[in-house]
Amino acid sequence: MENMENIMDLVLDNIKKLFFPEDWIDIDMEFSKTELLVLLLVHRKGELTMSALADGINSPMSTATGVADRLVKTGYLLRDKCDSDRRLVVVKLTKKGSLIVERLKELIFEYVNIINESLTDEERDLLVKILFKVMKVLERGVDSKDTREDTKEKVEKIDIQ
Repeated sequence: MENMENIMDLVLDNIKKLFFPEDWIDIDMEFSKTELLVLLLVHRKGELTMSALADGINSPMSTATGVADRLVKTGYLLRDKCDSDRRLVVVKLTKKGSLIVERLKELIFEYVNIINESLTDEERDLLVKILFKVMKVLERGVDSKDTREDTKEKVEKIDIQ
């Protein structure tokens, strides 16, 4: 358990380096983390329906709509009808949105390259395996059946006379 405390201390002491590097200040001041995630998701897929967007950011439709509204209003996203089903509304990146995503990706790749260059081939392979394992564990979620059964209170039946 002491190792877990050390890991938590390490994360807390360095979280600003992970999520708020100085190079991101100009981007960070203009966008929320959710807005950046939306821009990256839309870039990755080309276009997203609002329900896919809500699912992608793990938020209710009202939250996704609010985020999309702000990005449309500021000119980073465009609302359009889906080509395959005109009843659906999709969001797409504008040129302005694409430029921000490219700048963000450059910053991310710069940090990944710095880390990559400091690792040996063996360490890099191990890191990739660990990251995939961590993602699988997170995919199952904190409330997965395995962890819930351990913490669930046991109910004992008491005979009352």
